[in-house]
Amino acid sequence: MNEHNDHDISLAMPPEELFDLLADRATFGLGEAETERLESLLREHSWVREDCIDEVAASLSLGFAETETEDVPDDVMSRINSGVHAAIEADLHASPETETSEIAGRIEPTAPTGTMGWLGWVAAAAAIGVALVVARPTEIVSPASEAELASWIADHPEAIRWDWAPGLVEPDEDATGMVTFDPASQEGYMLIKGLEPNDARFQQYQLWIWDQEREPDPDNPSPLADNVHPVDGGVFDVNSEGEAVIPIKASLVIDQPYLFAVTVERPGGVAKSDKSRVPIIAGPPSDA
Repeated sequence: MNEHNDHDISLAMPPEELFDLLADRATFGLGEAETERLESLLREHSWVREDCIDEVAASLSLGFAETETEDVPDDVMSRINSGVHAAIEADLHASPETETSEIAGRIEPTAPTGTMGWLGWVAAAAAIGVALVVARPTEIVSPASEAELASWIADHPEAIRWDWAPGLVEPDEDATGMVTFDPASQEGYMLIKGLEPNDARFQQYQLWIWDQEREPDPDNPSPLADNVHPVDGGVFDVNSEGEAVIPIKASLVIDQPYLFAVTVERPGGVAKSDKSRVPIIAGPPSDA
């Protein structure tokens, strides 16, 4: 048996249990039985650095100290663990010239290259295993008042902004406000004033958006045609003063809106409106 094969046997892939216990010790601590099991595994695989995960855990604790965090989803952790362990096993058979690449853009393993180079992957596994937190995506803060909505519009100069007008069926002549929507970000809002308050136990308002790109003949949009179907923009309620700032929740991507309409529907909304009550609509001004 040659020297290379001897190394393959002596550095056989340790069980995942070993790294799980090291990760648990670095993050939560171990009980007596777990400590005994870990010591037994370390004796069987004496070439594994006992502190390899402790060092990474310390680095991570500094890196995430000021980060808003949440639990890593179980399915994500499962895929990560499977991928890392597969990479470790593959690296066992890598040539001596193989170099360990940078892991996750943050950790640069310093283990030797060649057969021992895969220890860098151990550090990566440790980094992921003990990283029980991930950065929370920046949440969009929706405008909650007319002033905040005006500020949002100022920050989105490409967004359309159209005033509400009385609808075609049972119009609400007292309702005012406007609708604004940015196709680039798919973010938009409605400002409504004076619309008749609704009781959500019996009915809700529902927004509909007509998209010119979804028309059978985009050059000649016809919103009332039978083969034209507006996009659901979400249901909403209006308070006792008849006022609200409502985020638009389009069910599909809107590329080129040309008409917005609010209908009165049953609680939860409908998939297709009969348009029996359309209190307000909004579209581009006639001189646009």
